Amino acid sequence: MASPLQPDPSAYDREFTFSRIGMVQRRMVWGYLDHMLQMPGMQVLELNCGTGTDAVHLARNGHRVLATDISEEMLRVAREKARQFGVEDRITHLRLGFDDLPNLTTPPVDLVLSNFGGFNCIDADHLATLADPIANALKPGGRLIAVLMPDRCIAETVYHFLHGEWSEAFRRGRHDPVWAGLSGTGAVTWYHSPKRVHEAFARRFKVVNIRPIGLFVPPTHLEHRLGHRSRTLEHLGRWDQRFANIRWTARYADHFLIDLERRR
Repeated sequence: MASPLQPDPSAYDREFTFSRIGMVQRRMVWGYLDHMLQMPGMQVLELNCGTGTDAVHLARNGHRVLATDISEEMLRVAREKARQFGVEDRITHLRLGFDDLPNLTTPPVDLVLSNFGGFNCIDADHLATLADPIANALKPGGRLIAVLMPDRCIAETVYHFLHGEWSEAFRRGRHDPVWAGLSGTGAVTWYHSPKRVHEAFARRFKVVNIRPIGLFVPPTHLEHRLGHRSRTLEHLGRWDQRFANIRWTARYADHFLIDLERRR
């Protein structure tokens, strides 16, 4: 990630990865990945891998993962997590930031994955500079799947509006970056619309799919309000699935998934 200020790994896992809301949203992404990566042994480059939860999932499904992050502390936890799940032989961990991608010399991969907001740590101009190095890291026809926070979120706006928190209700729509905190740390965050991400990568990629992640399932910072309501979250998750193929809703969810294919 671009910012040198990184969340504490234990706080990140507690407040996002293993939160009930975070797990519901992550299962949506995994369902999409598992449907796409049906052949075992595919090669994946993961950007901003965090504490390695996605890498472990992919490795347990038989794929090989180069998991990268700019935070050595995150990578330390990711390596331990891979060891605990017995998949360390299928995951290679590497300290790598976005600006280091042009220097990556590994063989081309089938998929580049950036899950849950890594691309929100850079602005639109910086995002556009990643098109070439990511395309060059992929095999012809390879895919880039990124999950980002858009510049709108209905659930977040409604919640803060009803609580009279006007500045928070519309914070995603600002043009300036926003500080997104987590247990006293965090990162400067830019919110990107699906159209903006598509335009940043359009020269080297074409869009395969765009879908909402968390249209009805609320943002994870509302865990203290809804996290204990497991049945409610599962019900909201089913509503998310019903709207998953309605592309225009992606801009109004907590996150959206964009699936891009490298032009041959």
